[in-house]
Amino acid sequence: MQFNYEIPADEFIAAQIAFHTAKDKHRLIKRALGYMLLGVVFGLSAIFRYPDLGPLLLLLSAAYFICVGIGNLFPQRLFRNAYQQSALEGNRYQAELDESGFLVSGDSCSWRVAWNEVHLKGENKRVFIFYAKATIFIFGKKYLTDEQQREIRRFI
Repeated sequence: MQFNYEIPADEFIAAQIAFHTAKDKHRLIKRALGYMLLGVVFGLSAIFRYPDLGPLLLLLSAAYFICVGIGNLFPQRLFRNAYQQSALEGNRYQAELDESGFLVSGDSCSWRVAWNEVHLKGENKRVFIFYAKATIFIFGKKYLTDEQQREIRRFI
């Protein structure tokens, strides 16, 4: 099966969230709560413990950690910034999937991946993802027919 596709920002974000959710469902929430807790500890230490310039520095650190924690609860912004820094925008790819694996060819490089090298497989409403060779392969569903989507699901 062959198809051509691109990776727009919304599909990149959906794939990143699906990947992190599949890897550890509660990872983003744990990280967010950890940063917010650290911020609260710093804030309380600043308020009740140190009388001079220490409280200001601790309060600034507390505010930073709380903001980072809140940011981890809403990773779309982080992933949108990562997409802008990646070289994915406007690039077209061609994928070929078969029983042995898949081949993805882009403008500047190609990847050949056997199914036994794929460590993580998944899908959500927008994309199929395959994680292999330290790379997330993203196949947007809007570029696939229903029959192609059914065929890809056989490999998941």
